[in-house]
Amino acid sequence: MPTEYEDLPAYGMPVRSLAGGEVDSDGYLRRNPAEPVWNLLRVQGPLDAARLAAAVERVSLATDVLHLRLRSTDRGPRLVQREPAPLKLEIRDVESPVVDGRLAKEVALDLAPLLFDKIDLRHEPAGRVCLVRGAHGGEQLLALSFDHSLLDGWSLGLLTRALAGAYRTGDYTPRGRGFADFVRALPAQAERERSLSEWSGLLEGHPLPGPPLHLPGGRSKWPEPFEINGYFDRSLPPRVPADLTAAVVHTGLTRAQLLSAATALATGLFAEGPQPVLSLRHGHARPEDVLVVGPLVEPYVMLPPSPEPAAVADWLIAHARTNEELPPTYGRSIRDVAPLAPRNVALNIIPPARPLAFDGETRATSASRDFLAPLWEGDRPVVPSTAAMWINYYMDQPGTVEVSLTYDTEVMPEPQRLMDAVAEVVAATAHEPDLGVGALRVRLGA
Repeated sequence: MPTEYEDLPAYGMPVRSLAGGEVDSDGYLRRNPAEPVWNLLRVQGPLDAARLAAAVERVSLATDVLHLRLRSTDRGPRLVQREPAPLKLEIRDVESPVVDGRLAKEVALDLAPLLFDKIDLRHEPAGRVCLVRGAHGGEQLLALSFDHSLLDGWSLGLLTRALAGAYRTGDYTPRGRGFADFVRALPAQAERERSLSEWSGLLEGHPLPGPPLHLPGGRSKWPEPFEINGYFDRSLPPRVPADLTAAVVHTGLTRAQLLSAATALATGLFAEGPQPVLSLRHGHARPEDVLVVGPLVEPYVMLPPSPEPAAVADWLIAHARTNEELPPTYGRSIRDVAPLAPRNVALNIIPPARPLAFDGETRATSASRDFLAPLWEGDRPVVPSTAAMWINYYMDQPGTVEVSLTYDTEVMPEPQRLMDAVAEVVAATAHEPDLGVGALRVRLGA
């Protein structure tokens, strides 16, 4: 790695971890307060451990961001290069990784520290990769976990695809620019400041946290801080994927745009007004930056359409159009110029992960939320939150839309009613596009 990469201005959301994380006496971030970014892949077909280990080393050595560390300095937050070192593949041999169609409980207990424990960034590699093999062959698992100050979910997808490609070919050349090149090529500071300042006007009419929610049994607790003390992991009703496909044909929107708009409308039906929705997007500024591996995801707020159309399908289309051209923040927090959070509702749609081809016989797919359920058995922590509810949608499994929802039980004691409302909005868009929003509210008893 070139020596000129040794010291760069820090970029993106992870900069905030210097304020809330464990920083050592030299100013380096040692432990990031954010949860690691991780994935668990189910591997069907033979997988050669030695070839995989070589691919892990080759890709991790060539990925520049994995060798950068955050440091607080008198010049501000910086990214400092450490001596590049490859990751080593870990291998766990177990009796059976899968029991009754789910992750085996003993394997879940063994993998939980690898997936969830915070990394010591001064003394440990930036991530871990582990292959889990059964004693009698069959399905294998591939677990990956990285510190969130260096990777985000988008980048993890790029990295796993790179691993599969390096396994197939025995070689690896990064397809996109390195993270250091990305930081160096950012627009001038004045342009970045102008882009960020546009958010002041956009959010002026949407004070925190949004119009009060009146979900069944819940209350609007703001200005009390929101806490995550409720968890919901399951699939939306079986009809939703087909309804989404029909709605795509009718509206011309993508599935992600439809789910985002349907969620915004559904929550607004239980509120005193339309909801601005906190979300995340891949913060690339140029098309070629979509291949940069690094922490490029940035927060933003999806705004409700104004004026609001009367028909459900028109409302969803207007929501998508309203949020097509929102200004980039170039890794800076909107909090610098305008209040971003907390919000009543936050939502993230995880990009569908294509099956990974390791070779002609072997494919890997992301595990479903149901398969992963043993990872979360037992008590889960109560933590502060930037939203009363965080909704994550997954569309990796054919014919299924999964949802993982964390929420404040005082605001929303039980989320099923809201998820049913999202499904009804999608169904109305697909089959009754001219249905009025008011009529849908009456139908749902919202």
